[in-house]
Amino acid sequence: MDLGLRGKTVLITGGSSGIGKVTAKRFLEEGALVAICGRDRNRMTAAVGELCKVGSEVIGEVANVDSPQDIARLVDVVVTKFGRLDIVVSNAGTHLPGTIEDISVQRLEQHFRTKVFALWELARQVLPHMRKQGGGRLIAIIGQAGKVPGDQVIGSAAVNIAQHAIVKSLADYAGKDNILVNAVCPSRIASPLTEHLALNGDELLGRSFEQQQTGWGRQVPLGRRGVVEDIANAVLFVASERASFLCGTNIDVDGGYQRTIL
Repeated sequence: MDLGLRGKTVLITGGSSGIGKVTAKRFLEEGALVAICGRDRNRMTAAVGELCKVGSEVIGEVANVDSPQDIARLVDVVVTKFGRLDIVVSNAGTHLPGTIEDISVQRLEQHFRTKVFALWELARQVLPHMRKQGGGRLIAIIGQAGKVPGDQVIGSAAVNIAQHAIVKSLADYAGKDNILVNAVCPSRIASPLTEHLALNGDELLGRSFEQQQTGWGRQVPLGRRGVVEDIANAVLFVASERASFLCGTNIDVDGGYQRTIL
C-alpha cells in the first residue's frame, strides 16, 4: 500500500532512540525527508549515522524541548533545510511512576514541561507553516496512563490527560485548515523506556524479565509485548494519505490491553 509519504518532510522529537528512532527509520523507508532531535549530542550523532544507512535525507539537531527557544530554532532549521514541514511527531518525554507521595511538585512540573508545554510550543511554531502550505499532520505519542489511571501512575496520568486535551482542542482549531491532529497511545511495548520499569507495581526481585512477562502477558489478549515497530507503523498510517479523515482521534497500540469502551 502506498502511504503517500514520499517527499514529505517529517520532524520527530525524542528521535535519537526507542520509538522515535524506529519511527524515523520507517519514514525514511517510505521516502520521506526526516529531521530528528534529542538532548544528547553523542546519541544524536550515533542515531543519524544509523539512519543515514536507510536514507540520505536525514538531519539531527540537539535541542531541549523544555525550551521554547530551542523549539523555535528547531522548526526554523527544518523549514530552512527542507523548505516545508508536513508532519510533526511529538515523542519526547518519559514515564513518571510513583504515588502522589513519591512525586514532588517540582518533578511533576518538569514532566509537564517536557510533554505538555513542549507539545503546546511545537503546535504554536508549526501551525503557521502548515497553514501556509495548505495542511499537515501533528501526531502526539501519549502513554496510556491518561486513559487508564492508577495509584502508581498518577503523575503520568495527569500529564497524559493534558496532552489528550490539547490534541482534541487543536484538532477542532486546525482541522478547517487541513491540519490533522491525532494521538498514538502505546502500552505494553518493549522499548528502552520500559526496560527498567516494574511491571504491575512489582519489582523484579531477581527474576528475569521473561519470567515477569509471563504474568504481564495475561493482561494482553495477544499474550505478548509489542515492539517499537508496532508504534512506528501506527504513526506512519496516521501520518499518511490513507488516514485523511482521522482528526482528533487517538489510537491505542497495546495488544488489546485497554478494556474501556469510551
